[in-house]
Amino acid sequence: MPIMGTADGYTEEDALEPALALGVALQLTNILRDVGEDRHRQRIYIPQEDLRRFGVTEQALIKGVKSENYVQMLKFQIARAREWYQRAETGVAMLAPEARLPVRASLDMYSSILDKIELNNYDNFEKRAYTTKLEKLALLPGAWWKTR
Repeated sequence: MPIMGTADGYTEEDALEPALALGVALQLTNILRDVGEDRHRQRIYIPQEDLRRFGVTEQALIKGVKSENYVQMLKFQIARAREWYQRAETGVAMLAPEARLPVRASLDMYSSILDKIELNNYDNFEKRAYTTKLEKLALLPGAWWKTR
């Protein structure tokens, strides 16, 4: 935040928690988006605790087995990421006015990747969830409006 600055009436300390929440939300989204690519590299970034909780083995994940357990785990992970985005939203208004649009736009664009995973029927093994340039462009007016 020292780079972005804060709005009048807010301190960096006020904006720290939402900023950290955005960082967590973005990272969780990256992890979910990249499962397919990571499995080819024999890498797993989904927490072991969550794999166990939902009965998803590392072997099944590496093989790309989209079981009902896996889908339920993805739904849980998506809900978790959305909670972090919600926490982050409160911080946008705390930023200096010129910093709000890029932060809001990144929040909206990245969170839309979660929608894409759902639209891909939770198949993030074979289908990479992403937001097209046109979709990103279409999100900008809404992001701009939310920062006003």
